[in-house]
Amino acid sequence: MLQNLEPRESSGFPWKKLLLVLLVGGLFFAMGTATGIALLAKFGDFPPIESARAYRPSVTSKIYDRNNRIVGEIYLQKRTLVPFKSIPPHVVNAFVAAEDANFYRHRGVDFVAIARAVVMDIFHGGYAQGASTITQQTVKALFLTPEKSISRKLKEMILAYRIERKLSKDEILYLYLNQIYLGDGAYGVEAAAQTYFGKPVSSLNVAEGAMLAGLAQAPTRYSPRNHLDRAKARQRYVLRRMAQVGFLDRDEAEKAYAVRLAFAPPSTFRSKASYFLEYVRLYLQEKYGTETVNKTELRIYTTIDGRLQEAAHDALADGVRRMEERNGYHGLQGAFLCMDPHTGGILAMVGGVDFAASQFNRALQARRQPGSAFKPIVYSAALDKGKTLVSTLDDSPIEFERSETEMWKPKNYDGTFLGPIPLLEALAKSRNLATVRLLNDIGVDTAIQMARNLGIESPIERNLSIALGSSGVTPLEMVTAYSTFADGGQRPAPFFIREVQDASGNVLERADPRLVPVISPDTAYLTVRAMQEVVRSGTAASARGLSPNLMGKTGTTNENTDAWFIGGSPDLMAAVWVGFDTPASLGDRQSAATVALPIWARFMGQALARFPDREFPVPPGITFARVDPSTGKALPPGNADGAVLPFRLGTVPDAAAPAVKPSSPRKGAADDLM
Repeated sequence: MLQNLEPRESSGFPWKKLLLVLLVGGLFFAMGTATGIALLAKFGDFPPIESARAYRPSVTSKIYDRNNRIVGEIYLQKRTLVPFKSIPPHVVNAFVAAEDANFYRHRGVDFVAIARAVVMDIFHGGYAQGASTITQQTVKALFLTPEKSISRKLKEMILAYRIERKLSKDEILYLYLNQIYLGDGAYGVEAAAQTYFGKPVSSLNVAEGAMLAGLAQAPTRYSPRNHLDRAKARQRYVLRRMAQVGFLDRDEAEKAYAVRLAFAPPSTFRSKASYFLEYVRLYLQEKYGTETVNKTELRIYTTIDGRLQEAAHDALADGVRRMEERNGYHGLQGAFLCMDPHTGGILAMVGGVDFAASQFNRALQARRQPGSAFKPIVYSAALDKGKTLVSTLDDSPIEFERSETEMWKPKNYDGTFLGPIPLLEALAKSRNLATVRLLNDIGVDTAIQMARNLGIESPIERNLSIALGSSGVTPLEMVTAYSTFADGGQRPAPFFIREVQDASGNVLERADPRLVPVISPDTAYLTVRAMQEVVRSGTAASARGLSPNLMGKTGTTNENTDAWFIGGSPDLMAAVWVGFDTPASLGDRQSAATVALPIWARFMGQALARFPDREFPVPPGITFARVDPSTGKALPPGNADGAVLPFRLGTVPDAAAPAVKPSSPRKGAADDLM
């Protein structure tokens, strides 16, 4: 019997069976897809495609500083709409090559790509390759949810087909390139170009455009900020695809890949101006509504000075950090506010040391005891009543009846007494007892009225303790008061926004400086001269090397709970406050001169370089005379002793005039502050 010699089937890979499975599977897939599309097209619920023509996404409102530089943005999605004609062809081609090479040939859905993706998915045992066209990605972003389901995918395909019948290819690309998320908070190619390269999309070269296009697939995975190696690999893929489909030749692609990219550094300004930017955002949303702010692309021109803002933030943050290290504790807070005294424009504002940890704006909202920083208001009231810089005050012990069984005995910070001293020295050395006697002499109501004139709106107690700053005030109020002195008695109205425009350039609002004369120029100048002595020879003498034309005052409250320094030049006024949100001691010897003054001095050291070093203007009603401050008497002509001081016309003391005797105290309730 002959053996059956018929060849047996090879034991190799069953290619014929696989091909049969693929063909059958593809047939059923095509039939199922066609059926699903037909049913959905007839009975499904679809958004109107026509709305794509009225494309109005969330856009970015830009905030400018006083030099018209962008310093912040307000957005739900960081996006700047850019016309399609402003996007260079090589940028468009990079996205087309990377995401949908057949874009200009298909009608919304690329069935060849779908079939290829199915085969690749089978070979990889999962979802290895997608097949969504640029049109599908666009309708998904505009009209559909990100859920993954067959129903949603079929809707996407139907909408893609419909939108291709309504819009041109360029119109679809306009929507796609303005809508797509490209990482680092940037939506659309314009925002991405600014974010990664610090320039508009119209200025991008081939290498930069390919880098952006590479982000479309997975912005986080291919981020050049966090994964430069992956980003470069993806960029090479995009450039090679551009060469394969004919957008570039191979040499151009290789040269583009070799270009060294210069990435824009991540902006730190936003974190350094968070309190200011948040104030602006809240103001705009309250006035114009959230919808308008997020979808109108407003241009907001503010008063802030970008460089001064950064200097203020750094000075405060570093000053508080050094104090914490010195004292071995954490949780301090601070505030910084800088104003242009001639206009009231806020040049810098820091509401706390960490906006992420606390959004409470201490520069505007926190009422804290100013301590001796309130004294210039008392002295200004006394000078307005006729006192001179050489009027004699009594710095000796005094007591007042607080109640029938309790007496108030104010004391000086250092526990000493100087006896009779000139007014100029009393303020420069911040003598509490002399100031309390002065307030007792002119009357509490006189000082309160002066405070109101200068812009202090917070409640003020009617007792002698206000001489030592017992009533809470805000940094904004204090810097406004001091600015009034610097600007010759004209109180500026603080403002933050110069102008707001809509996307078409129409002016929605404009703020002009408002100055109100509230005290005489003579009183203002004499007060300034008294505060200049604080810097030249008093409690702020450590800052005298900055300029001879500075004024200011320290402020320290009981037990070193609050530390202030407020002062400035003819063109710049700044206030610093440091303390705990819940009042507590900053520590032994942590006075304003140790805590707040160094922060102010660091800031002014940088800021003054940008302003002329000039003297405070002398009003016509002021004359100068050489006097002996210790006696209050004028010195004869030719005498080089004493000091040349300003006086109102008619108030210069003659050589024989005796020193003014200290006034006798009168009773008044008070709190115990130093």
